[in-house]
Amino acid sequence: MPNSDQPRRLDPNQRRTLRLTFRVADGAVHLVSYERLPMICPPSVGEAPQARKNGGFWMELRDGNNQVLFHRLIHSPLIGSVEVHSPDGKIERKFGEIKESIFEVLLPDNPAAESIALIGESLDLSTLSATGAQQRATSTELARFDIPRGEKGSMQ
Repeated sequence: MPNSDQPRRLDPNQRRTLRLTFRVADGAVHLVSYERLPMICPPSVGEAPQARKNGGFWMELRDGNNQVLFHRLIHSPLIGSVEVHSPDGKIERKFGEIKESIFEVLLPDNPAAESIALIGESLDLSTLSATGAQQRATSTELARFDIPRGEKGSMQ
C-alpha cells in the first residue's frame, strides 16, 4: 500500500490535457468551462514570447512561483476578418467588429501549474484598430485564472 505522505507520481503513459473555454465580452475575459482530456497536449511552437517585448496573444501556464511552464500562441480573441476575392483576382482582407467571442485553448494538465494567464495587446477594439502594426509590441497580462479542479465543469 502506497504511503500517502509521498508525492503522487503521474504515469507518463497517461498524459492529460486541459481544454479551457473562454468568453471575451465588454473588454473582459471569462473562463466559461474546462475539461480534462485523456490525450497528449499538442506542443507549443517556437520560443516563449515575452510581455512588453513581443506582440500578439498567448496563454501561459504558470507555477506557484509565477514561472512559465508552457505557452500557447493564440489568434486575437476579438479581431474577425475574412478574405474577399474580386473577379480581377485581387484579394483583400476585410475586418468586422466583434463585440463578443468564444475561444478554446489546449494546455498540458501539469500538476505543478497553479494559474493560467492571457497575455496580449488589448481587449479594447478601438485600441487594436487604432494601433499600427509597427506599434503593436505592447503585450501585457490581460487576465489570470486559477487552475480549475475536478474533471469537468462550468464556471458560470
